[in-house]
Amino acid sequence: MAFDGFITKAIITELNKSIVGGKINKVYEPTKNEIILSIYNNGENYLLELSANPEACRISLTTYTKPNPQNAYNFCMLLRKYLTRCKNKKYF
Repeated sequence: MAFDGFITKAIITELNKSIVGGKINKVYEPTKNEIILSIYNNGENYLLELSANPEACRISLTTYTKPNPQNAYNFCMLLRKYLTRCKNKKYF
């Protein structure tokens, strides 16, 4: 399926309702092409999956947790440094 304007609008609407204004608790990088952000908002925890996999790129809320590597990748450590325990703001 193409990642066009209709899909982007639907994703933005869903994310605005659920995670905007939340606090990023943890950052995971199960593979080199995926980042998972654990976000706490309105009394609930959400997992936001950001995938740059060439075969299946996506942004989605998920409930599935993936095993993480023993040692975190450098990019994951950088994101943890700047994003953990910060409140995200509304950008849309």
